[in-house]
Amino acid sequence: MRLLFLTMVIAFLGCEQPTQVAPVSQLIGPASAPPVYGSFEDVQPLFQQRNDTTYLVNFWATWCKPCLEELPLLQQLSDEHRDQPLEVILVSLDTEPGAIDRIPAYLASRNIDLPTLVLTDERKSWMRELDEKWNGALPTTFVYRNDLRYIYRRPFRTLPDVVGAVEPLLGK
Repeated sequence: MRLLFLTMVIAFLGCEQPTQVAPVSQLIGPASAPPVYGSFEDVQPLFQQRNDTTYLVNFWATWCKPCLEELPLLQQLSDEHRDQPLEVILVSLDTEPGAIDRIPAYLASRNIDLPTLVLTDERKSWMRELDEKWNGALPTTFVYRNDLRYIYRRPFRTLPDVVGAVEPLLGK
């Protein structure tokens, strides 16, 4: 009887469903009202998506001039690839409340309407989880689709530059 019970318990545990990753749509918000997260763990599912979409996740801040210069290119990339499985997401690393409050107005003034979130986690350890060589320099952009991942620790200067970052992953 004990053997039967033990066998049933093991069989039941073996049927457990794998943990579902939160969809990106639950993590991001519009540029006009980006959600604010205090811990990287809250947004980690953004980097765990397994589907046919290519994700470009751009880390930036309002105080970073090269970051601000590339935002229009990212918007143009998104606009020109609307019919393809591409999601361009902005992650602001601003931590000052005043700067965070100004993000929606800043993006609106530049006609940037990309999905956005704010991450105020100042620990460096989460950066190393994403990329062991990342020291926190901005801008940094992660482009991925399933297991294919590319990291750009520099700003994009031209539209062909940013298009070249995503095109190898589109349609794979």
